[in-house]
Amino acid sequence: MRFSRTPILFALLAVWLGGCRKQKPPPSIDALSAALERTASQTLTAPPLANERVTLTVKPEQIDARVAEVLKAASAAGGAAIRSVNAQGQVLILATIPENNADAFEAAIRNENSAMAKPTLSSRLIEVLMVFPTQSPHP
Repeated sequence: MRFSRTPILFALLAVWLGGCRKQKPPPSIDALSAALERTASQTLTAPPLANERVTLTVKPEQIDARVAEVLKAASAAGGAAIRSVNAQGQVLILATIPENNADAFEAAIRNENSAMAKPTLSSRLIEVLMVFPTQSPHP
């Protein structure tokens, strides 16, 4: 009987190659975990809601009257506005104003004279923040 050496050589080669392959350790995720923990622990500030911010300094007893003026100016500019309170307890008004009347709206709420034009379709979202004389406008 005659044996073929080819299958035996292939078997020996497979055993040798199998023994030479080293297992790679799994990748370390410690650095990634640490980075995620640092990011999660940082206080992230929310992006502004509006395209622009107008800050008005108002005495506490004048808040309601000034809010009414801003709401009326928004309506006169062909837009709309809502009153809210931000996380710091400051009065916040969000107004959507037609693009061509945005500058006139800002002038009106600053008690400056400016004429309103016919509203256009494009608009700007303007945040009006009312702070008391001793408050900082930025948290």
